[in-house]
Amino acid sequence: MTTFEELVDLTKANTKRPELEALTETCVRLATMRAHQVDFFLRDLTAAALLFVPDGQQVFVDIPAISDLLPRKRSIKFLQSIDLGTLTPVERLEWREYGDFWDSDGDLRIGVYTEIGDTLRVRPWVQTGRLEALYYQNPVTTTANYRSWIADNHPDEVAMWAAGLIWARTGFLEQARVAQELHITPFKDLLVSSYLLGTVN
Repeated sequence: MTTFEELVDLTKANTKRPELEALTETCVRLATMRAHQVDFFLRDLTAAALLFVPDGQQVFVDIPAISDLLPRKRSIKFLQSIDLGTLTPVERLEWREYGDFWDSDGDLRIGVYTEIGDTLRVRPWVQTGRLEALYYQNPVTTTANYRSWIADNHPDEVAMWAAGLIWARTGFLEQARVAQELHITPFKDLLVSSYLLGTVN
């Protein structure tokens, strides 16, 4: 596994600017995040259970602080209701903009969900008390717990991406442009051609 410190050292070897410690660390984090956000990669998918108390009096199921319940959430791929007894799926919910929760006749749709700020709002057919979310997770970019499968497989490319960001921020625009053309853009293409095996709903 590639550590955060290793990527910082690789980046400094590219920039020859060891005195820019804080900027180098920031750009390593940013380059890592940008690499994972080139597209929606299957290796960034994870599942989580969301529990709630069914309430037949309420039109919606609101689950607040969804970003705490789905750590490092980038985007939800799908959401489904789960039977509490058998743990089998009951229904797959459809994502809709909140304004599209009502059909053309003004009737409230059923089997839909959306996000309002940091709240997950759901309108299921049946309130089972359990939802399962399959979602895309951002990488861990903290110093101590750094974890990125892209950096594990391509440490030199991530470090060059970080170096390009440093050059852009310190006024070396020609070096930044060359890094973009010769390293970052081909790396993005490589990520898509090598790891993009699925689609987003």
